[in-house]
Formats: sequence, structure tokens, C-alpha cells
Amino acid sequence: MLKQELLYRIGRLQKTLETHSIDSYIITAEEDIWYFTNITYKPEERPFFLVISPDQQPVLVVPKLEESHVYKGIIDCKVITYWDYPSPVGENWNEVLNDFIKRFGRTGIEDNVKAEVFLKIKAKELVPSQLIVEQRKLKSPYELEKIRSSARISDRAMEMIFKSVYKGATVIEPFALSRSVQTELIRTKQFDPITTSLLTAVWPAPISSMPHSIPNLGDRLGSGPNVAMAYFRINGYASECERTFFLENPTDEEEELFHLMMTARQRALKVLKAGARAADVDSEARNYLIKNGLSENLLHRTGHGVGLGNHEAPFIAEGSNEILEENMVITIEPGIYIDGVGGYRHSDTILVTREGYELLTTAPTELSDVIMKRPNPIAKLKGSLIQKSLKIE
Repeated sequence: MLKQELLYRIGRLQKTLETHSIDSYIITAEEDIWYFTNITYKPEERPFFLVISPDQQPVLVVPKLEESHVYKGIIDCKVITYWDYPSPVGENWNEVLNDFIKRFGRTGIEDNVKAEVFLKIKAKELVPSQLIVEQRKLKSPYELEKIRSSARISDRAMEMIFKSVYKGATVIEPFALSRSVQTELIRTKQFDPITTSLLTAVWPAPISSMPHSIPNLGDRLGSGPNVAMAYFRINGYASECERTFFLENPTDEEEELFHLMMTARQRALKVLKAGARAADVDSEARNYLIKNGLSENLLHRTGHGVGLGNHEAPFIAEGSNEILEENMVITIEPGIYIDGVGGYRHSDTILVTREGYELLTTAPTELSDVIMKRPNPIAKLKGSLIQKSLKIE
């Protein structure tokens, strides 16, 4: 199944190369090479290259150190090695790669290449492109199955967060829940440490008004809008689920802001379908919030793509020219941020369908479901042990 999927992806790119009259295509990004080969590695300072041509076997250019490793790959590739970084004259990666590509007239290169690498590549004609970005936007049935699995685990992680939070809990406690997710993946033999990253977290109010800040581990959950996050990449496939929740009854103002966020979310979802302009989906949410006097409380676009990465194309944003297509996977997450008060944001991983959308993460969203006033004595006991072991006052 996996081999067929990789060959399918390579075949799609080869057809695209023919369409664009490109004789060879250089791929340098770790995620993109994994997309075509399923080879996991950490390049450090030694670059890896995958060169795909319309009618030839894929070629890997790798450091000698990795030769035996890449030969264990799923698809058949020709492997060319360079010595190390740096190497003696004639054995550096750029000399080895340039010697190989000199046979091609027109060579494309994905434009996420590092500048220091790009400047050393010498081709008869070198064409920066975004062919892989475009290909990765549309998910195959295989990819959708993997993303669905990742999304289900994000949902379970959000459920774990909801069951573990209580007034006075420290930020470190929801962070620690990711260990349980990792343990389960290991137990079920579904864990690749290189292509898996797991983040469970809660941004407590008022810090939740700064979504990319990092709370101190001793910060405590209390009144106001707290924002919980399950932000995962599991064996190469990403998902995210985020929820605003309260540990006591929200004030009238907090309830109003929550419902404004929910209405903005619903307005975006209402127009979401294949054929919609990404900018229009964004404007449905953004313009609604602006009309309600919140223009100074918006910090980001309405959503972004999800796939191998947690943030990738397409972007649901003002200024985007993207037309959404069936089998794209995105997030919808309009947010409201009030300094000194907190943030209001739900985020879901969502499949774009012909007639609309499918929520791949389905954790509770309604206000009545995200007010959590139960005493939670077991969670408090576990939390006190964590706090004591870390000497958190």
C-alpha cells in the first residue's frame, strides 16, 4: 500500500514535469523528500537531495554516512554519495550534484531550498518552482486515512485535557499529557520518533491573548478564557484541535465574546466548499468580527492547510488567490484576543468536500460543553505530585 502510494506521488510529479518541460527536479526539504520516499533522517549540516526526472529512476544524493540507510528505502532509487561536510575538492555535495545534473537541459528546484544550497547549484538552466507545494495541497485517499487517524488522536488528547483541568492547575500538567499519547503510540507500535511531534498545552487567561507566547510552567489556570491545544504530527501526518474553555461561569462579556467567535467560525464554515476562494472564507469571519468592533483584537488569518506539516498551503487568508479544491485539508480558527483578558479560539482540522466540508476533529465546541466546574480531585492529586516533584510553589 505504502509503496503504491509513493510511486503514485512520484508519477504525479513526473507528469507535471513533462507539462512544464522540465528535464529534472531537485528536492531538498526534509519533509518533501519524506513525502516521496518515506525515508526518515536528520540532515544536520549534511544536505540530502532527491532528483526526479520525467522518465528516469529517482536519484538520491546523500552523504556517505547515510548510504546504507537510504538503501533500505521502500522505493527503488539510484544512490549517489558525497564524502562529508566539508569534503576535499571534488568530493563536496555541490560538486557531486552538479556533475550529475549537467546532463539535463532544464532543471527545476522547489523554492523552499536554502539560499546557501541554491547558490552552489550550477545547472544549464535552473528554474525555482512550487510544484511540490501544489501537489501536496490535494490529499490522496491514503493521506486522508493517515490525517483522519491523527485527528482522532487529537480529539482524544483534547478529551484528556478537559478531564484533567481544574482551577489552580499549573501549565505543566496539560503539557505532561503528551507523554500518555506517546506511550500509547509506542505500545501499539505506531511510533516513529523522527516524524512524530506531540504538543498538548493550555494557554491560561490572560496569557491566552498572546497565542504564540510561551507560558511559564508555574502559571496556573483560573478564571477567564483558557485555550487548550492538541497540536500533533503523528508518523508524518498532522492535525490540530484547539478549544476555548472556562473553569467557572463566564461573565456576560466573556460569554458575548465567545459567541462572537463561534458566529465568525460558523460564517466561515457556511461558505467553505470546493470552488470557494480562500480569501472569501477568511473575509466571512474577519469582516463579521470587524463589524462588531473587534478590528483591533484580530491577530491572524482564519486558517491554513494541514498535511505533512501543521502549517502548509493553502492559507485561508486575506490576500490569497487560492481556489479551494475537494480533498484539501485546512483549519478554520478565527480568533479574538483581548489584552489582559484572554483569547477566544476554536480550531479544527477540516476536509474540504465538493459540497461543503467534513470536520475531522470533533471535540465539543458549544459553551455549555466547555464550562468545567467539577472538583476533579484525582487530577488535583496528580497535579500536586507533579508540582511537588518540580518544586513549583
